Amino acid sequence: MSIEDWRNRINELDRELLRLLNERAEVALKVGESKREAGVSLCDHTRERSVIDRMCAENPGPLDDRAIVELYRAIIHESRRIQSRGGQAEVGATVKHRSDGSLRVAFQGALGAFSETAARKLLGDDITLTPRESFASLFEAINDGSADVILAPIENSLVGFVHASYDQLLDSDLHIAGEVIIPIDHYLIGCPGATFESIASVESHPVALDQCRRFLAANSQIERIPADDTAGSVKRVIAAGDPTRAAIAGKLAAEQYGGVILREHLEDSSENYTRFLLLQPTPETDPAADKLSLVIELPHHAGALHNALEPFARRDIDLLKIEGRPVKGRPWEYCFYLDLSGSSTDLEVTEALNELREQRVEVRVLGAYRAAPVPAG
Repeated sequence: MSIEDWRNRINELDRELLRLLNERAEVALKVGESKREAGVSLCDHTRERSVIDRMCAENPGPLDDRAIVELYRAIIHESRRIQSRGGQAEVGATVKHRSDGSLRVAFQGALGAFSETAARKLLGDDITLTPRESFASLFEAINDGSADVILAPIENSLVGFVHASYDQLLDSDLHIAGEVIIPIDHYLIGCPGATFESIASVESHPVALDQCRRFLAANSQIERIPADDTAGSVKRVIAAGDPTRAAIAGKLAAEQYGGVILREHLEDSSENYTRFLLLQPTPETDPAADKLSLVIELPHHAGALHNALEPFARRDIDLLKIEGRPVKGRPWEYCFYLDLSGSSTDLEVTEALNELREQRVEVRVLGAYRAAPVPAG
């Protein structure tokens, strides 16, 4: 057979694989429906591990066991995701609304910020938005009675953790009720009458400026001015009416303040996403929760981190993220933020957490919620 013949055979097999994967997904949806009716958690690590072990045992090759493990972990993760979706919206959160059905959502920045886009994607348009100037004031919005929940950025796919937001979360008593991931597309926005050639300065949040380094390097005649937030920069530029000034922000900010888009998609990478956490004062476990966030503080001795992670590894619980941060007031001691696949109602997760506590590890569960899908590019 020629190379083209073999490629045609691969195409045939790919079509059959696609049909079988979707058939498996349909069955997984039925399993999810049965679990919800029975009040059983969607996560079952014992079952998932047995599936992978069985497929490795039955594997005739030439794929090795490592490949089988990776492939089936991806298949199982996707099955769990569509089970949690259950035919409903891919994003959502379990939150308590006010007695009149309203929900006040606080976020850092001005109207038109990326946080507003995230809030509407997660909670819909029937919400009341409460902009706050800083992360410190954002995390006080519930205590001072101006909001019911807050939406805070926690990490960006290019620059990593939003430490200012994360540190405020650790200092608060808030609980994670949901998450949402949105793409970050940057635009150069001027006032009516401005042209690209007239721009002499551009302002935005330092992170946004950093994510547009190639554009700014190619236009070194434009002065960069760091500011507190992206949408607020647009608001100031439009209010000034100066055609030599511009801002870098999202498209929604241009629409909000009547700005003119002078250049589109300034970001260096198209794989630019920000993950936001929805936080509320009381813990509410979503029945469809498939992700758990927690913080652990370890005793200061050799092997402490290894010993803390081992209970998860032994039970094949997938750790999605681990991030270390200094403990305030205790120099050279650290706490660790963990995201893991599972829920606080899962037996194996509960056993792992109990084992940590037996090791004198301080464990604070931040919340169990539905994992947000990364938007299609």
